[in-house]
Amino acid sequence: MTIMIVCKFCIIFRMIGVQKKKGVPKWVAVLAILALVSVATVLQTYSSLRIFRSISSPHLYHERLIRRQTNDTRNITSAARNAIVTPGFIRKVLEINSREQEIPSEKNIFTHASEKSTTKYSISFDEPTSTHKKIPKQKVTHIGFLKVHKAGSTTMQNIFFRFGLKHNLTFVLPERGHYFMTTKSAMPVTPGHHRDILACHSKYSRGLFGSVLPEDTVNIGIIREPFDRMISAAYYYRDVWRSPMLIDVPRLNFIHNLVNRPDLYERKPFTKTKNAMGQDFGFAPTVTINDTDIIKDHLEMLTKDFKLVLLMEKFDESLILMKRTLNWDLSDIIYFTSNSHAHQPVILNPTELDKFKSTCFLDYAVFEKFNKTFHEKLSAEGLHFMEEVEHFKSVLELVKDYCDIQGARRERKPLNIVESDWNEPFKITQNDCYYMQMKELPFVDFLKRRHREANILNDLEINKY
Repeated sequence: MTIMIVCKFCIIFRMIGVQKKKGVPKWVAVLAILALVSVATVLQTYSSLRIFRSISSPHLYHERLIRRQTNDTRNITSAARNAIVTPGFIRKVLEINSREQEIPSEKNIFTHASEKSTTKYSISFDEPTSTHKKIPKQKVTHIGFLKVHKAGSTTMQNIFFRFGLKHNLTFVLPERGHYFMTTKSAMPVTPGHHRDILACHSKYSRGLFGSVLPEDTVNIGIIREPFDRMISAAYYYRDVWRSPMLIDVPRLNFIHNLVNRPDLYERKPFTKTKNAMGQDFGFAPTVTINDTDIIKDHLEMLTKDFKLVLLMEKFDESLILMKRTLNWDLSDIIYFTSNSHAHQPVILNPTELDKFKSTCFLDYAVFEKFNKTFHEKLSAEGLHFMEEVEHFKSVLELVKDYCDIQGARRERKPLNIVESDWNEPFKITQNDCYYMQMKELPFVDFLKRRHREANILNDLEINKY
């Protein structure tokens, strides 16, 4: 470029030289040439810097790419706005893009498998993280789940029921009702077969769980902050189950009445609103607040027996922790919230709170013990744990959107969740939505029919020989 400019200046110089005869001084021509050469040098240097900057700063390319993708996106749902997309995931999208000769679009990442679907989801580019995929381990399929009242346990039960159906497992089911209380009350299994999962309501004891489950069973429990659990239980069992004891409590200052007058409304050692967690975790009704050694020993026994106790207040974190503990897949822990019941917020004064803690001393003993161990396990998982939790929440939103919409159409193609650092690709179907939203009692009845049919088929198989 410089040579071309100089050549042009030479031509100009010659023209100026011709004009010299007409009185143009030679020094004016020389100054003009020098000025033009200086301007040309500055322009060329500036152009080179621009090229160098665009090459040495690849992040500028990503910024422009993201802006271009963002401008093309119009219907972005909150479901995937914070989705974590890992480098391997981005490479996969770019490979698809190179084959299709088009700019990567959100539709290539998360989308309903429906030709008529117009919903798009955005992604965010994160810094590279170490791969979280590990060599596949065998999934834990022998599970004893302690279903604690009003602590997210119905949602957990639904997860275990669907996992068992998916893997053709056998459940511990009571012959009647939905409470498993004694070994004899369990539906029988044919000789040569065993039960895999206990997820019905029960009270924990080593003997009871051990009598119906294999020796390598992993016990899982769940807890909730005692006062919040009590409020939820009080409104639920009063308004839904119409508990006579709770109906008798004056509605004005309902919770305060329960807290301030345990001598009038909470006379039994265990009720739905008094030490219910303590009862579910197997404490004897004769234990008093002064039996500190008995309480301590029982808690130590529970710590040995339970591989993991989840925390309702950190439900999604609990599920990711359980997924890792049981070697499950992300698809195994997808859920819909079940059996929730709205209620008015209640605040206790310090005197009332002290009184409530004295009344529900077993609930607080259980909560304080396992709340501490839960957070210790959480801290041991490392920095990338929360990335997986956020990814899980994004997938849950996609599933919720899909299942909310799918009821409006008779037939709908599956929702495809593509591969990520946290999961293998999997599909959510209409059947998945149906079972996720199935109520507890119908689900238990369905499993009982399945259990009986399996026993009949097993008996026929045995009689053939």
